[in-house]
Amino acid sequence: MATQSVLVCQTFTSGSCSSQVWVDAYVVTPDQEAQLNLLASGGFDSDTFSTFFAGTMGLFAVGFTVGIIISQIRKVRRS
Repeated sequence: MATQSVLVCQTFTSGSCSSQVWVDAYVVTPDQEAQLNLLASGGFDSDTFSTFFAGTMGLFAVGFTVGIIISQIRKVRRS
């Protein structure tokens, strides 16, 4: 993370800023913000989990089906 100088209000007087000061602050990019939010929420994103879980189950079903078909074709060739 890079630091940048940011203008910050130091004291408020009757709803307006009466004193401003420059302060060095960390600048967070949108990608880093998303990672920090994910980390702050416990590091688990249910939407991503459900997407990859569905993909994994789909690949398993396709592989299992192809295996059964190949097994049946080999049995037919033997007889």
